[in-house]
Amino acid sequence: MSLGRLAPAGICLPALCLLAVLAAGCVLDAPYAKFAIVYGVSRYDLGLPEGSGPNLKYADNDAIDMAAMLTGQGYTVWLQTDVAATRTQLLDDATAVASSSKENDLFLFFFSGHGCQSGSGPESAGGDEQDELIYLYGSIYDSTQTFNDNELLGAFAAIPCRRKVLILDSCYSGGFIGNGLESDGTPPALLEGGQSLSASLIEAIALYANFDGSSADIPPWEAMVISASGEREFSCESPTDPEDPAYYHGVFSYYLLEAERNGDRNGDGYVTVTEAYDYVRGKIRTDWNLRNGYAIDAFSPHVSGGPVDYVLFQTR
Repeated sequence: MSLGRLAPAGICLPALCLLAVLAAGCVLDAPYAKFAIVYGVSRYDLGLPEGSGPNLKYADNDAIDMAAMLTGQGYTVWLQTDVAATRTQLLDDATAVASSSKENDLFLFFFSGHGCQSGSGPESAGGDEQDELIYLYGSIYDSTQTFNDNELLGAFAAIPCRRKVLILDSCYSGGFIGNGLESDGTPPALLEGGQSLSASLIEAIALYANFDGSSADIPPWEAMVISASGEREFSCESPTDPEDPAYYHGVFSYYLLEAERNGDRNGDGYVTVTEAYDYVRGKIRTDWNLRNGYAIDAFSPHVSGGPVDYVLFQTR
């Protein structure tokens, strides 16, 4: 977080069935449990005031309010902020979730804090050019305390949940999304007069089926990812104009918290990963980027692609 924070020639019958199910809206499976690990780091250097040096202003607020919302949504939550939000603690919390959860359950990880790209070079064939990292407490002065994309996925490997969602409010966080399946813009089906829903889904299925998995980024069959920004973009947390609304959060986190009430696009009573992404991206574009006079989006959320979606919230 920055302080500045081919469609295939044909389609098989199973895919047609998928289109029919998705067009009908959300139908929940048998009841399942929900677990979340929520981390926010504002105070990277306790000797400096809030918002100065490496310190942020609102990342801890993001985590505290996200944990409260998720608890209200029936999640069992492990919350850590600032000095408690360490690499060691995250590994311990992941072990606790692994011992408490089952295959049919949902796991969500939320992080708000600093992120960066490393200069270590290409990850692997098919990957992006650099590793992306999130900075936990202690990592500003000790790089061994960070997590890159591959390490973060590995930290949650023992968690048996088939449904995994990672939400990152940090700079360069789009780089955690697997190659070729990053949605860098509003899907055309969501624009008036744009591509049809069925055509968009056919393209998504084709991308998903042909993803080679060679990148060290996070592929969607391992976890869906919503990132606050692209892999070369900043994520913002403070107004740049006195007339801007007082967010008191990261801008991405502010609107993600609103998605519980306002993100249900199809009116079925649930907010899915892609609905939350769509709501947050639209609000950032109109209420931050355009309001501040940016000719192009200064930053914009990204999301894993593919024919996968999970329910995050019930509409409140």
